[in-house]
Amino acid sequence: MSKKSSAGKLLAVGLIAGVIALLVAAWKASKPVEDPWENEPVSAEPQQPVASREATVDEVRDILSEDQ
Repeated sequence: MSKKSSAGKLLAVGLIAGVIALLVAAWKASKPVEDPWENEPVSAEPQQPVASREATVDEVRDILSEDQ
């Protein structure tokens, strides 16, 4: 008889552990998920391109003469 009672206890413990694992999984699945894109920062206005980044020879000479 001791074999039947120990098997029954083991089965009961396994069943209880399974029910607890199922409840924990259901609880985790029911929690709300935070959307990472929900609070996306507002993007700044795009920068306007510069008409020309190249300087003329005279502009470079003026800049160099101011430094001296």
